[in-house]
Amino acid sequence: MTPWVEALKREHVKPLAAVVWPGDESTLHAVRAAVEAGLIEAVMIGCREQVEREFADLLASGKVSIVDADDSAQASAIAVRLAREGRARLIMKGLVNTDVLLKAVLNKEEGILEPGRVLTHIAIADIPCRDKLLFFTDAAVLPYPTEAQREQQLACVLDVCRAMGLARPRVALIHCTEKVNERHFPFTAHYRELAQRAQAGEWGDCVVDGPFDVKTSCDAHAAAVKGISSELNGSADALIFPDIESGNVFYKTITLFAGATTAGLLCGTRVPVVVPSRGDDMATKFYSIAAACRVAMG
Repeated sequence: MTPWVEALKREHVKPLAAVVWPGDESTLHAVRAAVEAGLIEAVMIGCREQVEREFADLLASGKVSIVDADDSAQASAIAVRLAREGRARLIMKGLVNTDVLLKAVLNKEEGILEPGRVLTHIAIADIPCRDKLLFFTDAAVLPYPTEAQREQQLACVLDVCRAMGLARPRVALIHCTEKVNERHFPFTAHYRELAQRAQAGEWGDCVVDGPFDVKTSCDAHAAAVKGISSELNGSADALIFPDIESGNVFYKTITLFAGATTAGLLCGTRVPVVVPSRGDDMATKFYSIAAACRVAMG
């Protein structure tokens, strides 16, 4: 992921990140690394004593500030307000339960979910055996996407791909085979509809096709052996999984067994929201901040 992170460092405008209840070491380390790399400026919401102890130099330089909050729920509400006011360009979860933060994000009167959009999680993976990044959704939010939600997933993943510099993203719609099976897997018929609408230009310049399995989506040789004719040509940039179970299993598998480095963010909101897992390390949180910066800067 190094090339696009290096490109971000050269940006003159540094987006403000609202960090919610930054009481854990990995969040503090990731935010420090992002500030020192010149990716962001940060407002730390809550945990004043810990922030003052760990960030004395960055507070003195003005690259980091603190806003007091009594608890993580109040910190979440403050972060969302800063985003609504256009001051914060991204939000990052610290030592706060995800449901607490999402309650503020999704608040009907004061939240930041865009009208007509759904919340979905986009993961970005740098896999050692692959020569380009892989984007995929949804490993964390939508259990069993409806057709309308899947259309939103497609729009979101295309937005993220383009923000990351892909002019013509290639998106594979994932199933266990390459065949439409309306009886047992009705979503595969919707896959064909999405592919046809994409070909007609509904989502701009992109390639969308499916159903495909993961291997034929990402391996040109496997696609050729099966005699598959598609513009994807075994070179997908992004995968859309049929449900959260398959997406989450894929995410955990590539990180555990393939040594993938990952980043992740929530999309569909007014600003990107970084919601790392408790098990994510500092590197994952740092790259998630960087990815959110790229999306926030358009």
